[in-house]
Amino acid sequence: MAMPYRGGGTQTGLGLDFLTRTHLTTASGSRAVDGVAQVVVVLTDGRSQDDVAEPAQVLCLAGVEVFAVGVQDAVDSELRLGSQDSADLVLLIDGSENVGAANFTFVRDLVLRIIEPLDVGRDTVRVALALYNGNPQIKFYLNSFDSKSSVLEAVKGLSYSGGDESNLGFALEEVAKSLLSQTAGGRVDEGVPQMLVVISAGPSTDDTGAGDRALKRAGVITLGVTIGETASTDLEAVATDKSFVLSAPDFRTVASMGDRLLPLINGVVQRNIIVQTEFTQVLAVGPRDIIFLIDSTMGATLINSVREFIKRFVNIIPIGPDGVQVGVAQFSNIPRLEMDLNSYGSREELTAALGSIKPRPGQTVNIGAALDFVRTNMLRPEKGSRIQQGVPQLLLLMTSKKSSDSVEAPAKALQQMGVLTLAAGSKTATENELQQIAFADTVAFYLKDFRSLLRNPKAIVDALSTLAGVVVTEGPTESVVEITTVQTQKVVRDIVFLVDGSNYVGSSNFSYVRDFIINVVNQLDVRPDRVRIGLLQFAESQKIEFHLNTYSSRQDVVNQISQLRLTGGSVLNTGAAMNYALSKMFQPSTGSRRKQGVQQVLVLITGGPVQDQAKNAADKLALAGVLTFTVSSGQADEALMKTVAFVEDLAYHETSFSNLPALAEQIMPKLITVVGDTDVTETTFPEEPVLAVGPRDIIFLIDSTMGATLINSVREFIKRFVNIIPIGPDGVQVGVAQFSNIPRLEMDLNSYGSREELTAALGSIKPRPGQTVNIGAALDFVRTNMLRPEKGSRIQQGVPQLLLLMTSKKSSDSVEAPAKALQQMGVLTLAAGSKTATENELQQIAFADTVAFYLKDFRSLLRNPKAIVDALSTLAGVVVTEGPTEPEVEITTVQTQKVVRDIVFLVDGSNYVGSSNFSYVRDFIINVVNQLDVRPDRVRIGLLQFAESQKIEFHLNTYSSRQDVVNKISQLRLTGGSVLNTGAAMNYALSKMFQPSTGSRRKRGVQQVLVLITGGPVQDQVKNAADKLALAGVLTFTVSSGQADEALMKTVAFVEDLAYHETSFSNLPALAEQIMPKLRTVVGDTDMTGFFTEQPQTQYNHHSQNVTSFQ
Repeated sequence: MAMPYRGGGTQTGLGLDFLTRTHLTTASGSRAVDGVAQVVVVLTDGRSQDDVAEPAQVLCLAGVEVFAVGVQDAVDSELRLGSQDSADLVLLIDGSENVGAANFTFVRDLVLRIIEPLDVGRDTVRVALALYNGNPQIKFYLNSFDSKSSVLEAVKGLSYSGGDESNLGFALEEVAKSLLSQTAGGRVDEGVPQMLVVISAGPSTDDTGAGDRALKRAGVITLGVTIGETASTDLEAVATDKSFVLSAPDFRTVASMGDRLLPLINGVVQRNIIVQTEFTQVLAVGPRDIIFLIDSTMGATLINSVREFIKRFVNIIPIGPDGVQVGVAQFSNIPRLEMDLNSYGSREELTAALGSIKPRPGQTVNIGAALDFVRTNMLRPEKGSRIQQGVPQLLLLMTSKKSSDSVEAPAKALQQMGVLTLAAGSKTATENELQQIAFADTVAFYLKDFRSLLRNPKAIVDALSTLAGVVVTEGPTESVVEITTVQTQKVVRDIVFLVDGSNYVGSSNFSYVRDFIINVVNQLDVRPDRVRIGLLQFAESQKIEFHLNTYSSRQDVVNQISQLRLTGGSVLNTGAAMNYALSKMFQPSTGSRRKQGVQQVLVLITGGPVQDQAKNAADKLALAGVLTFTVSSGQADEALMKTVAFVEDLAYHETSFSNLPALAEQIMPKLITVVGDTDVTETTFPEEPVLAVGPRDIIFLIDSTMGATLINSVREFIKRFVNIIPIGPDGVQVGVAQFSNIPRLEMDLNSYGSREELTAALGSIKPRPGQTVNIGAALDFVRTNMLRPEKGSRIQQGVPQLLLLMTSKKSSDSVEAPAKALQQMGVLTLAAGSKTATENELQQIAFADTVAFYLKDFRSLLRNPKAIVDALSTLAGVVVTEGPTEPEVEITTVQTQKVVRDIVFLVDGSNYVGSSNFSYVRDFIINVVNQLDVRPDRVRIGLLQFAESQKIEFHLNTYSSRQDVVNKISQLRLTGGSVLNTGAAMNYALSKMFQPSTGSRRKRGVQQVLVLITGGPVQDQVKNAADKLALAGVLTFTVSSGQADEALMKTVAFVEDLAYHETSFSNLPALAEQIMPKLRTVVGDTDMTGFFTEQPQTQYNHHSQNVTSFQ
């Protein structure tokens, strides 16, 4: 039958909407619910007179394939119908001496030529940029700018960084880790292509393999531009295809590469160039039972993606009754069995049966009932479960909705059985609920769309194939099932993991190391009276991640391990790290129970060659009764590791890092049973000093033997620092001394009273010959000769005294007593070292490990000054209690005020703050905490993050010392998220944090304080929440910046005077001084108004509550 021409206007959007409502339905014959592909072909000859984007997007979200054919006046952008051109583009630029300062402008011009033709925007092409030399330097993230003009301005402001090294491999790893994540603006979960353009002018000075593998695994399309001939080999190796590498003969012609690069970039943006991530590697997986629990209401397209994911997963694992068994159930408001664990014994049968997974109608889901169904109906021996034989039981929940029933008790019941539950959600599923269901936060996956599982399966595939769980202590709880209880062996030991964090392991393999440790820990009964766990990383130096007494539960340990990041480094001092572990980790003060006869265990995990004396260190550990296990891979010497282990049987080696997670099952029997002689010698440790804040006197103590180049860099650093601080007798005073084997005064604190005089005088800092340095003598010189009132020191007036030591060598004399003497005076000593200076000695000199800086080269101070500048300009802390120790100096003691209160920090962890600003938030909180007397009977501190949902970091009764609180805060990482439910977070804080069970002392009349820190607009009802807090007697302070509404924050605070706003996040650390007086003294009505006996001096009225300030 011929179709007549109807005429009229062109309303393509209306046509698509009509098609969706009337044709693509089951009633009209659509077979989408049976998994049949849905295809629409659109033919048009002109521009649409209505909106096409929204109805086209509806079709795309429903998984309908749309083909568009246009003739005559049809518009190309409309023909794309929902497949909006978009990409995440990262530009990685060689900033080393390969380019040089004179040529950097040519490279910058090329970058401008690349960006100018692109459709840059939040929903189209996002751009990030980093320079690299010895270290990558991120200049801006994918979500830093929303407009092309802003990106171009940022590029025009780029300056040459320089540097001898050109570590492209390190830079590629940083791109994979930091620039393409969701928090950095990456949209991989939305199906947006990820693209990297590398511009290089010379060969890489490090190995590019790990970074290249990480990018290829993530499906990133890598293009390259080389300048000259020497960079081509490296770029061709890392590029997605050799044809994607363009070569310019010299710098003057490099800008023309932009025109040749544009078709490749547009090919990615328009989806003409794609990279398919496939399941290709056959995995070596131990026996396990895996159940997939699938929300049947998620729609045909997503169910098809889930089914295809399971098929591909089944094809790479050993299916069978002695290997991996798979079961499947679906659920809506009720659960439905699809196949038991023993229904199909071969891959072929199982794959064929997966066709039964089909969408089913439903508006609600009862996940709690579904979890109970799995526990009581599927985890039975007669249904194939090998739970009673100790075979790991894994359950992967996949849902597109939030549950209509409670999931808490069902999830806990599965955990108590030893089931490892993973949870993946999309659409209206909530991250909070997924974390409640999953056995650990690290296996709660929030996906934008389940179709992304086919593009990026690695995280879930790795978890399903490598996780190993606890010994099962009970079977299903129904009375008809016989209960078999397997008694776990009582294991009591202290286990320290010593983890190689060097480049020999690399970021791409570090995940396997983490998974191995997690798999071990998940099989141990972690609690203070059973198994305690500690961990430190090492390469050239050591970094303690947590002590044996830091965490008291398995969950806390697993959460911390999952956050570990590789420290990096090319030198591997394994012996020094083992000695360090013995002296720092196996001590009573850090949680070791050696003195009580508890077995001490060290598990050394390494992937590189030993570069110092490891055998002597191993002997010391053995003589101290510590059992050393070794777990090695990569370039580690297997034969040497056998001599390092306590006995050869405790040495384990794998040729591939990817095999480490499965090794956990093999090592466990000996890890929990082998014993050795236990030494009970006790070593005492000095207490951690505390931080200081306020006006400051700063002394720079400089190693004069470090050579002209480095001295020039140090001098330039001090000049630049002086230029950004208020110099003067009422502000910041600066003194300088140099040292070799003897110290030499350059200027006293009161020598120069203006910035101009001081800057001119800094020319006296010059290199002097010398082979050795006596740092101890230099520290004593500062204490006895420079920290005097007549030399300008204001130490007796309580002005903080800061000393920055800068050395290129290890000291020839002892630094311990001089450093301690400075600490006892209240001097805040920072220590920076390079070359042969040792991190251990720097930490001994510094008043806290966090202000001991080991630098590759002092020239890096000019490129990356932030950490030291922040410390010098924002450190906050104790009141000085002594002057110099010579008898002619009067001692002044200042008593601190007794403060008793419970303070909860409610911290915005959303993208409105962002990773780059989150460090300022952390520093602000640390500066506040460092001025409080944190202990159970004085000030208690709690903290939670929030964005769309909430995450409790620690309760008021979690930590009992200031140092523990500061350590935890310094480890905080941004949770991320684009929705900011501030009101819900405040209600959550009131119900979860200010309770007796979590450490609140409300009922004892102790003042309750909430400090809300936010950087974004409120997106829910915050005023009601503020009123509830006020009525409960909680004093709310607000600290805001960024896009936060300053006026609204004044109504949220208990009274306006308790609302603080800064235009820039970078000003937050210094705000600590301003907020402290009111934070310590202001009070409101509590349940016991007579608790405080001081006389009120100031009174406000707000929310019908009294607010009183005690001075």
